[in-house]
Amino acid sequence: MQTIYFISNNMVSNVRVIFPKGVSFNKIREKTMLSLKGEVLAKSLSKLDFLKQSEVIYSSNYFGAMDTSKYIADANDLEIILDKRLGERIVGELGCNEYRFLKGMQEHDFNYKLKDGEAIKEVRERMISCVKNILENDYENIIVVTHNIALLSYFVSYCNQGFNLEDRLILDYHEEVIFDGTFHEVDLIKVEYDDKKITSIERIM
Repeated sequence: MQTIYFISNNMVSNVRVIFPKGVSFNKIREKTMLSLKGEVLAKSLSKLDFLKQSEVIYSSNYFGAMDTSKYIADANDLEIILDKRLGERIVGELGCNEYRFLKGMQEHDFNYKLKDGEAIKEVRERMISCVKNILENDYENIIVVTHNIALLSYFVSYCNQGFNLEDRLILDYHEEVIFDGTFHEVDLIKVEYDDKKITSIERIM
């Protein structure tokens, strides 16, 4: 039996940082830090007793994910292994479109993507590949720090799909809601595997 705690700290900073001209939107997102509240949330995660049983942390190479990982790693004397496959969905060229337009389109069509961006299906495939490799290392208790849409993309393969009254994608596993289509400051989801196959999914936060 193996357990992965998937974490997405969604409280990133809205402080305006001026990047050199030519830096892509995706690169800016990679380098976005946690907000002050995000830092507080990361510290609180490091104190959770059930995470103290973990043997290793795998993290996206985005600043927000690494900022979250560092508190948990420091408090529990764990290594952080970076894997770019855990990064957030690449938006691509929004043009005149709003971000919520893209999210809505992708929640209804997992193959939809903008130029130079990723579809939910593509994110799902790299997330599944990454988790498969993580499980092959035979750790029993693992922390994976990633991002909200990357997590949703992973779980669409294992959960029932539906839409709420606001036409947002919701996912449930054995009638337990895993994603409810609303914003959460933190996503913390516990997944148990037996022989590398999922046996349970539980949303903790």
